[in-house]
Amino acid sequence: MQPKKSSLSSEQIAKQLNATLHGNPDLTIKGMCPLNRAEPGLVTFIRGRSPSLAWRSLIKLPEMLVLVEKSLLPEPEAIRSLKCSLIVVPNAQKAFVDLIGTFYQPEPIKREIHPSAIIDPSASIASDVAIGAFCVVGPGAQIGPGTIVHNSVTICRDVSIGRDCEIFSGVAIREGCILGNECIVHNNSVIGADGFGYLPDPSVGIRKVPQVGIVIVGDRVEIGANSNIDRAAVGSTVIGPGTKIDNQVQVGHNVVIGANCLICAQVGIAGSVTLGDGVVLGGGTGVADHVTVASGVRVGGHSGITSDITDPGDYMGMPAVKAGLYRRQVAHVKKLASRPSASTEDDI
Repeated sequence: MQPKKSSLSSEQIAKQLNATLHGNPDLTIKGMCPLNRAEPGLVTFIRGRSPSLAWRSLIKLPEMLVLVEKSLLPEPEAIRSLKCSLIVVPNAQKAFVDLIGTFYQPEPIKREIHPSAIIDPSASIASDVAIGAFCVVGPGAQIGPGTIVHNSVTICRDVSIGRDCEIFSGVAIREGCILGNECIVHNNSVIGADGFGYLPDPSVGIRKVPQVGIVIVGDRVEIGANSNIDRAAVGSTVIGPGTKIDNQVQVGHNVVIGANCLICAQVGIAGSVTLGDGVVLGGGTGVADHVTVASGVRVGGHSGITSDITDPGDYMGMPAVKAGLYRRQVAHVKKLASRPSASTEDDI
Protein backbone atom coordinates (compact mmCIF):
# COMPACT_ATOMS: atom_id res chain seq x y z
CA MET A 1 0.00 0.00 0.00
CA GLN A 2 1.19 3.51 -0.75
CA PRO A 3 -0.11 6.86 0.60
CA LYS A 4 -2.51 8.89 -1.50
CA LYS A 5 -1.47 12.48 -2.12
CA SER A 6 -4.91 13.92 -1.38
CA SER A 7 -6.07 15.19 2.02
CA LEU A 8 -9.48 15.74 3.61
CA SER A 9 -10.87 18.13 6.19
CA SER A 10 -12.06 16.79 9.52
CA GLU A 11 -15.62 17.73 8.53
CA GLN A 12 -15.36 15.70 5.30
CA ILE A 13 -14.16 12.68 7.26
CA ALA A 14 -17.02 13.02 9.75
CA LYS A 15 -19.52 13.10 6.87
CA GLN A 16 -17.86 10.07 5.27
CA LEU A 17 -18.29 8.16 8.54
CA ASN A 18 -21.79 9.58 9.12
CA ALA A 19 -20.59 10.66 12.56
CA THR A 20 -20.54 13.71 14.85
CA LEU A 21 -17.52 16.00 14.94
CA HIS A 22 -16.39 17.87 18.05
CA GLY A 23 -13.74 20.46 17.29
CA ASN A 24 -12.25 22.19 14.28
CA PRO A 25 -14.21 21.34 11.08
CA ASP A 26 -11.44 22.75 8.87
CA LEU A 27 -8.58 20.68 10.25
CA THR A 28 -6.61 19.24 7.31
CA ILE A 29 -5.98 15.50 7.64
CA LYS A 30 -3.36 13.96 5.36
CA GLY A 31 -2.86 10.46 6.78
CA MET A 32 -3.19 7.98 9.64
CA CYS A 33 -1.13 6.91 12.64
CA PRO A 34 -1.26 4.74 15.77
CA LEU A 35 -2.04 6.47 19.05
CA ASN A 36 1.51 6.11 20.39
CA ARG A 37 2.97 7.90 17.35
CA ALA A 38 0.56 10.80 17.10
CA GLU A 39 1.46 13.69 14.80
CA PRO A 40 -0.36 16.89 13.80
CA GLY A 41 -2.60 16.53 10.75
CA LEU A 42 -3.16 12.78 11.12
CA VAL A 43 -6.07 10.64 12.32
CA THR A 44 -5.89 8.01 15.07
CA PHE A 45 -8.36 6.22 17.36
CA ILE A 46 -8.97 5.36 21.02
CA ARG A 47 -11.08 2.44 22.20
CA GLY A 48 -11.33 -0.13 24.97
CA ARG A 49 -10.07 2.14 27.74
CA SER A 50 -11.75 3.70 30.75
CA PRO A 51 -12.80 7.37 30.34
CA SER A 52 -10.00 8.44 32.70
CA LEU A 53 -7.32 6.57 30.71
CA ALA A 54 -8.73 7.91 27.45
CA TRP A 55 -8.59 11.45 28.84
CA ARG A 56 -4.92 11.06 29.83
CA SER A 57 -4.14 10.21 26.21
CA LEU A 58 -6.35 12.91 24.68
CA ILE A 59 -4.83 15.79 26.63
CA LYS A 60 -1.36 14.91 25.26
CA LEU A 61 -2.37 14.86 21.59
CA PRO A 62 -1.47 17.62 19.12
CA GLU A 63 -3.80 19.23 16.59
CA MET A 64 -5.09 16.10 14.93
CA LEU A 65 -8.25 13.99 14.56
CA VAL A 66 -9.25 11.21 16.95
CA LEU A 67 -11.96 8.60 16.46
CA VAL A 68 -13.55 7.90 19.83
CA GLU A 69 -16.49 5.88 21.12
CA LYS A 70 -19.32 7.63 22.96
CA SER A 71 -18.59 5.89 26.25
CA LEU A 72 -15.14 7.54 26.32
CA LEU A 73 -16.26 11.03 25.25
CA PRO A 74 -15.21 13.76 27.74
CA GLU A 75 -17.56 16.47 29.00
CA PRO A 76 -18.17 19.41 26.58
CA GLU A 77 -16.04 21.80 28.64
CA ALA A 78 -13.16 19.31 28.63
CA ILE A 79 -13.46 18.77 24.86
CA ARG A 80 -13.05 22.50 24.26
CA SER A 81 -9.73 22.43 26.12
CA LEU A 82 -8.22 19.82 23.79
CA LYS A 83 -5.90 20.57 20.89
CA CYS A 84 -7.23 17.57 18.97
CA SER A 85 -10.66 17.23 17.38
CA LEU A 86 -12.93 14.24 18.03
CA ILE A 87 -15.27 12.19 15.87
CA VAL A 88 -17.74 10.05 17.83
CA VAL A 89 -18.30 6.60 16.28
CA PRO A 90 -19.88 3.33 17.51
CA ASN A 91 -16.66 1.34 17.01
CA ALA A 92 -13.45 3.37 16.79
CA GLN A 93 -11.23 0.57 15.46
CA LYS A 94 -13.71 -0.36 12.73
CA ALA A 95 -14.06 3.30 11.68
CA PHE A 96 -10.27 3.61 11.55
CA VAL A 97 -10.05 0.53 9.32
CA ASP A 98 -12.82 1.92 7.09
CA LEU A 99 -10.69 5.03 6.50
CA ILE A 100 -7.58 3.17 5.34
CA GLY A 101 -8.75 3.10 1.72
CA THR A 102 -9.25 6.89 1.89
CA PHE A 103 -5.57 7.56 2.59
CA TYR A 104 -3.79 4.53 1.11
CA GLN A 105 -4.07 2.63 -2.15
CA PRO A 106 -2.55 -0.61 -3.45
CA GLU A 107 0.51 -0.29 -5.63
CA PRO A 108 -0.50 -0.75 -9.27
CA ILE A 109 0.28 -4.19 -10.71
CA LYS A 110 0.77 -4.69 -14.43
CA ARG A 111 -1.50 -7.45 -15.69
CA GLU A 112 1.17 -9.25 -17.66
CA ILE A 113 3.38 -12.33 -17.56
CA HIS A 114 7.04 -11.48 -17.00
CA PRO A 115 9.27 -12.84 -19.79
CA SER A 116 11.45 -14.71 -17.27
CA ALA A 117 8.48 -16.75 -15.97
CA ILE A 118 8.36 -20.39 -17.07
CA ILE A 119 4.80 -21.40 -18.00
CA ASP A 120 4.08 -24.94 -19.17
CA PRO A 121 2.10 -24.91 -22.45
CA SER A 122 -0.63 -27.05 -20.90
CA ALA A 123 -1.28 -24.57 -18.06
CA SER A 124 -4.48 -22.51 -18.22
CA ILE A 125 -3.95 -18.84 -17.35
CA ALA A 126 -6.80 -16.29 -17.41
CA SER A 127 -6.22 -13.23 -19.56
CA ASP A 128 -5.92 -10.65 -16.74
CA VAL A 129 -3.56 -12.62 -14.48
CA ALA A 130 -0.26 -11.05 -13.40
CA ILE A 131 2.75 -13.38 -13.10
CA GLY A 132 6.06 -11.93 -11.87
CA ALA A 133 9.67 -12.63 -12.64
CA PHE A 134 11.18 -16.12 -12.21
CA CYS A 135 7.87 -17.84 -11.49
CA VAL A 136 7.27 -21.46 -12.54
CA VAL A 137 3.81 -22.74 -13.48
CA GLY A 138 3.66 -26.49 -14.03
CA PRO A 139 1.72 -28.72 -16.42
CA GLY A 140 -2.06 -28.65 -16.10
CA ALA A 141 -2.08 -25.79 -13.59
CA GLN A 142 -5.02 -23.39 -13.66
CA ILE A 143 -4.99 -19.76 -12.52
CA GLY A 144 -8.28 -17.85 -12.37
CA PRO A 145 -9.06 -14.28 -13.46
CA GLY A 146 -7.74 -11.34 -11.48
CA THR A 147 -5.10 -13.35 -9.62
CA ILE A 148 -1.70 -11.79 -8.92
CA VAL A 149 1.37 -14.03 -8.65
CA HIS A 150 4.42 -12.13 -7.43
CA ASN A 151 8.07 -12.94 -8.21
CA SER A 152 9.65 -16.36 -7.64
CA VAL A 153 6.49 -18.35 -6.95
CA THR A 154 6.34 -22.07 -7.77
CA ILE A 155 2.97 -23.47 -8.85
CA CYS A 156 3.32 -27.18 -9.46
CA ARG A 157 1.57 -29.67 -11.70
CA ASP A 158 -2.27 -29.68 -11.69
CA VAL A 159 -2.62 -26.92 -9.10
CA SER A 160 -5.89 -24.99 -9.28
CA ILE A 161 -6.05 -21.34 -8.14
CA GLY A 162 -9.31 -19.39 -8.13
CA ARG A 163 -10.09 -15.80 -9.03
CA ASP A 164 -8.74 -12.62 -7.40
CA CYS A 165 -6.06 -14.34 -5.31
CA GLU A 166 -2.70 -12.78 -4.40
CA ILE A 167 0.35 -14.99 -3.94
CA PHE A 168 3.52 -13.35 -2.70
CA SER A 169 7.13 -14.15 -3.54
CA GLY A 170 8.71 -17.41 -2.44
CA VAL A 171 5.44 -19.32 -2.09
CA ALA A 172 5.28 -22.92 -3.30
CA ILE A 173 1.95 -24.60 -4.07
CA ARG A 174 2.58 -28.28 -4.58
CA GLU A 175 1.10 -30.84 -6.96
CA GLY A 176 -2.68 -31.08 -7.22
CA CYS A 177 -3.54 -28.62 -4.47
CA ILE A 178 -6.57 -26.35 -4.74
CA LEU A 179 -6.81 -22.69 -3.74
CA GLY A 180 -10.23 -21.02 -3.69
CA ASN A 181 -11.26 -17.49 -4.64
CA GLU A 182 -9.96 -14.27 -3.05
CA CYS A 183 -7.20 -16.00 -1.10
CA ILE A 184 -3.94 -14.37 0.04
CA VAL A 185 -0.76 -16.39 0.59
CA HIS A 186 2.18 -14.49 2.05
CA ASN A 187 5.89 -14.90 1.43
CA ASN A 188 7.64 -18.27 1.62
CA SER A 189 4.65 -20.32 2.72
CA VAL A 190 4.29 -23.86 1.40
CA ILE A 191 0.96 -25.48 0.59
CA GLY A 192 1.07 -29.22 0.00
CA ALA A 193 4.48 -30.39 1.21
CA ASP A 194 4.56 -34.01 2.35
CA GLY A 195 2.98 -34.74 5.71
CA PHE A 196 5.16 -36.11 8.50
CA GLY A 197 4.28 -39.76 8.00
CA TYR A 198 6.68 -42.58 8.95
CA LEU A 199 6.59 -46.17 10.21
CA PRO A 200 9.22 -48.22 12.07
CA ASP A 201 10.75 -50.77 9.70
CA PRO A 202 13.56 -53.06 10.84
CA SER A 203 14.96 -53.28 7.32
CA VAL A 204 15.53 -49.51 6.96
CA GLY A 205 14.96 -48.11 10.45
CA ILE A 206 12.24 -45.60 9.63
CA ARG A 207 10.08 -46.04 6.52
CA LYS A 208 8.43 -43.08 4.80
CA VAL A 209 4.66 -43.35 4.26
CA PRO A 210 3.77 -41.98 0.80
CA GLN A 211 1.72 -38.78 1.06
CA VAL A 212 -0.62 -38.97 -1.93
CA GLY A 213 -3.43 -36.59 -0.88
CA ILE A 214 -3.84 -32.86 -1.53
CA VAL A 215 -4.66 -29.59 0.25
CA ILE A 216 -7.97 -27.80 -0.38
CA VAL A 217 -8.07 -24.14 0.69
CA GLY A 218 -11.49 -22.47 0.76
CA ASP A 219 -12.50 -18.99 -0.39
CA ARG A 220 -11.21 -15.84 1.34
CA VAL A 221 -8.50 -17.67 3.31
CA GLU A 222 -5.35 -15.75 4.23
CA ILE A 223 -2.12 -17.61 5.03
CA GLY A 224 0.72 -15.73 6.71
CA ALA A 225 4.41 -15.78 5.89
CA ASN A 226 6.51 -18.92 6.44
CA SER A 227 3.53 -21.13 7.24
CA ASN A 228 3.15 -24.72 6.09
CA ILE A 229 0.03 -26.71 5.28
CA ASP A 230 0.89 -30.36 4.62
CA ARG A 231 -0.86 -32.50 2.02
CA ALA A 232 -2.96 -35.38 3.26
CA ALA A 233 -1.53 -38.89 3.40
CA VAL A 234 -4.71 -39.93 1.57
CA GLY A 235 -7.64 -37.64 0.83
CA SER A 236 -7.45 -33.93 1.69
CA THR A 237 -6.15 -31.47 4.23
CA VAL A 238 -8.89 -28.82 4.31
CA ILE A 239 -8.85 -25.14 5.30
CA GLY A 240 -12.40 -23.78 5.55
CA PRO A 241 -13.64 -20.54 3.96
CA GLY A 242 -12.81 -17.28 5.69
CA THR A 243 -10.13 -18.77 7.94
CA LYS A 244 -7.06 -16.64 8.69
CA ILE A 245 -3.71 -18.28 9.44
CA ASP A 246 -0.88 -16.21 10.93
CA ASN A 247 2.87 -16.43 10.28
CA GLN A 248 4.94 -19.53 11.12
CA VAL A 249 2.02 -21.91 11.58
CA GLN A 250 2.28 -25.67 10.97
CA VAL A 251 -0.84 -27.54 9.83
CA GLY A 252 -0.28 -31.30 9.65
CA HIS A 253 -1.59 -33.84 7.17
CA ASN A 254 -5.32 -34.64 7.02
CA VAL A 255 -6.21 -31.72 9.29
CA VAL A 256 -9.67 -30.24 8.72
CA ILE A 257 -10.13 -26.61 9.81
CA GLY A 258 -13.62 -25.13 9.72
CA ALA A 259 -14.89 -21.77 8.48
CA ASN A 260 -13.79 -18.39 9.89
CA CYS A 261 -11.15 -19.73 12.28
CA LEU A 262 -8.24 -17.64 13.58
CA ILE A 263 -4.93 -19.51 13.91
CA CYS A 264 -2.31 -17.26 15.50
CA ALA A 265 1.46 -17.28 15.08
CA GLN A 266 3.56 -20.36 15.85
CA VAL A 267 0.60 -22.67 16.36
CA GLY A 268 1.34 -26.33 15.62
CA ILE A 269 -1.54 -28.60 14.60
CA ALA A 270 -0.67 -32.29 14.39
CA GLY A 271 -2.10 -34.70 11.86
CA SER A 272 -5.79 -35.64 11.56
CA VAL A 273 -7.02 -32.86 13.85
CA THR A 274 -10.52 -31.48 13.23
CA LEU A 275 -11.37 -27.88 14.20
CA GLY A 276 -14.95 -26.66 14.04
CA ASP A 277 -16.11 -23.26 12.78
CA GLY A 278 -14.95 -20.07 14.48
CA VAL A 279 -12.18 -21.70 16.51
CA VAL A 280 -9.45 -19.36 17.79
CA LEU A 281 -6.01 -20.73 18.69
CA GLY A 282 -3.74 -18.27 20.50
CA GLY A 283 -0.09 -17.94 19.57
CA GLY A 284 2.19 -20.86 20.30
CA THR A 285 -0.63 -23.30 21.02
CA GLY A 286 -0.10 -26.98 20.20
CA VAL A 287 -2.79 -29.48 19.21
CA ALA A 288 -2.11 -33.21 19.54
CA ASP A 289 -2.92 -35.57 16.68
CA HIS A 290 -6.43 -36.94 16.07
CA VAL A 291 -8.03 -34.38 18.42
CA THR A 292 -11.42 -32.79 17.65
CA VAL A 293 -12.18 -29.23 18.80
CA ALA A 294 -15.79 -28.02 18.74
CA SER A 295 -17.00 -24.88 16.98
CA GLY A 296 -16.74 -21.69 19.02
CA VAL A 297 -13.76 -22.77 21.12
CA ARG A 298 -11.14 -20.11 21.94
CA VAL A 299 -7.78 -21.24 23.32
CA GLY A 300 -5.28 -18.95 25.04
CA GLY A 301 -1.72 -18.63 23.82
CA HIS A 302 0.90 -21.32 24.59
CA SER A 303 -1.74 -23.85 25.59
CA GLY A 304 -1.71 -27.54 24.76
CA ILE A 305 -4.79 -29.38 23.50
CA THR A 306 -4.24 -33.06 24.24
CA SER A 307 -7.81 -34.41 24.07
CA ASP A 308 -11.14 -33.57 22.45
CA ILE A 309 -12.90 -30.34 23.41
CA THR A 310 -16.64 -30.74 22.97
CA ASP A 311 -18.05 -27.55 24.55
CA PRO A 312 -17.59 -24.04 23.11
CA GLY A 313 -15.93 -21.47 25.35
CA ASP A 314 -12.52 -20.25 26.51
CA TYR A 315 -9.70 -22.65 27.39
CA MET A 316 -6.14 -22.24 28.68
CA GLY A 317 -3.20 -24.20 30.01
CA MET A 318 -1.29 -27.41 29.42
CA PRO A 319 -3.30 -29.55 29.11
CA ALA A 320 -5.97 -27.04 28.11
CA VAL A 321 -8.96 -26.77 30.46
CA LYS A 322 -11.80 -24.25 30.85
CA ALA A 323 -10.27 -20.82 31.44
CA GLY A 324 -11.98 -20.36 34.81
CA LEU A 325 -10.65 -23.69 36.08
CA TYR A 326 -7.15 -22.86 34.80
CA ARG A 327 -7.12 -19.58 36.72
CA ARG A 328 -8.23 -21.36 39.91
CA GLN A 329 -5.49 -23.96 39.41
CA VAL A 330 -2.85 -21.24 39.08
CA ALA A 331 -4.16 -19.49 42.20
CA HIS A 332 -4.04 -22.75 44.21
CA VAL A 333 -0.48 -23.49 43.07
CA LYS A 334 0.61 -20.02 44.19
CA LYS A 335 -0.98 -20.58 47.58
CA LEU A 336 0.71 -23.97 47.95
CA ALA A 337 4.08 -22.54 47.00
CA SER A 338 3.77 -19.79 49.62
CA ARG A 339 2.91 -22.12 52.53
CA PRO A 340 5.61 -22.73 55.17
CA SER A 341 7.08 -26.17 54.85
CA ALA A 342 8.99 -28.35 57.27
CA SER A 343 11.13 -29.53 54.37
CA THR A 344 14.36 -27.77 53.45
CA GLU A 345 15.88 -27.41 50.05
CA ASP A 346 18.26 -30.22 50.96
CA ASP A 347 15.29 -32.56 51.47
CA ILE A 348 14.03 -32.06 47.93
